Amino acid sequence: MYLKEYINKLKTGHSIDEKKWLDQNAILETIIEEIPDSRTEEWKNFKTNSIKETSWKVLLENSTKQDNLKKEQHRLPNSIFFIDGHYSPEASSLKKESDINISSLSDYLNKNPDFKSILFNNPSDYAESRLSGIKDKKPTYFISLNSLLSSGIVIEVEKAKNINETINIIHSFSNIEPEIVINPYIIIVCKEGSKVSFQEISHNIESWNNSLKEIFIRKDSKLTFSSLQERISTGIKTSSINCHIDENAELNLKVLNRERSKEDIRVFLNKENSTANISGIILSNNRDESDVFCKVTHIGRTSKSNQNWRLISAKNSKTAINGKICVNKNAKGSDASFYSKSLLLNRKATSFSKPELEILEDDVKCKHGASFGEIDNNSIFYMQSRGIKKKDAIILLIHAFINEIGLDIEDSSEFSKNLIDDFFNQINEK
Repeated sequence: MYLKEYINKLKTGHSIDEKKWLDQNAILETIIEEIPDSRTEEWKNFKTNSIKETSWKVLLENSTKQDNLKKEQHRLPNSIFFIDGHYSPEASSLKKESDINISSLSDYLNKNPDFKSILFNNPSDYAESRLSGIKDKKPTYFISLNSLLSSGIVIEVEKAKNINETINIIHSFSNIEPEIVINPYIIIVCKEGSKVSFQEISHNIESWNNSLKEIFIRKDSKLTFSSLQERISTGIKTSSINCHIDENAELNLKVLNRERSKEDIRVFLNKENSTANISGIILSNNRDESDVFCKVTHIGRTSKSNQNWRLISAKNSKTAINGKICVNKNAKGSDASFYSKSLLLNRKATSFSKPELEILEDDVKCKHGASFGEIDNNSIFYMQSRGIKKKDAIILLIHAFINEIGLDIEDSSEFSKNLIDDFFNQINEK
């Protein structure tokens, strides 16, 4: 079914029975408006023309077989597998004793009815409050779209469980048709006192991946979440990550964003002593854009946040980071920082960094900084004088630039190292 046809069907009175918690009318009002573009502040550095100009189809049911996947998309050990946006128990390889519970969102709500009150259900939930007093719902257009098109999967970490082995979340795509919008919706719940690490891997897509993650980190729990994006050749990705952090809880979020990909991150430090550490690598090549919007809202007292970004633009491409820090009234003792460094590998490459502070409380510490530069020719000359080829010298300097933010690319999974190597190979193509 075509996307427009499905939306028109809902507009004429059809309701989604299994999603009674959604304010369907409010969501439809947002979706029938124009898709955000450069006139919307949070989207000014990412082109949405290809989304607007394509007649998209929707996959409302999982009709993809595991056999249709390419060999390079086969599962990793200890993995939760999604095929074309749908959870696949058959392809997954999660250990039974992992202390992780996976269920459909509808089943989870039947067992935990109070959970409905904190789930996304109205475009106003994540809307941007403008200085004019208006609540702008357009920046979160794609969250509303996902909520209508996806059933949702809940990944719950049991109370007081310390899970040592990293759990992989794999997104694979059959790419059978180029004009399909795929909508994975994942809810992660870390119950009180739990500790866990997830590594999310998104393979290449030739259509449109519009993903949504809502993450709830309960009191005294700790979550490390790494989101790794493979190079997108012809498709497009719009992704939203919304994190809610409670008292004495901690989020460590690591992001690798590639070309033709827009990441929208919103973190809410809801309670006292909540912490968010966010670091990311934003890469782009050729004529493509790689864009991240990251907003951290301090609500609880003595909450802490740190954003640290590295951007690399090659050839005629563009990278962008819009990092926003909001400190609400009564969030006393909050401590927030934002830093970004951009590396331009070509005179035609561009990079955009915008730190933004909105502080409504006096007793806080906030700092920000952004810098831009090129490869140091003196360093390249020095390494060449020691017998290192120019190409290898550039790669070494880029590795050092990336590793400044502590993503530990050399010590992380084989897949993450392959992603970085793929980018190096790509920028050296003539």
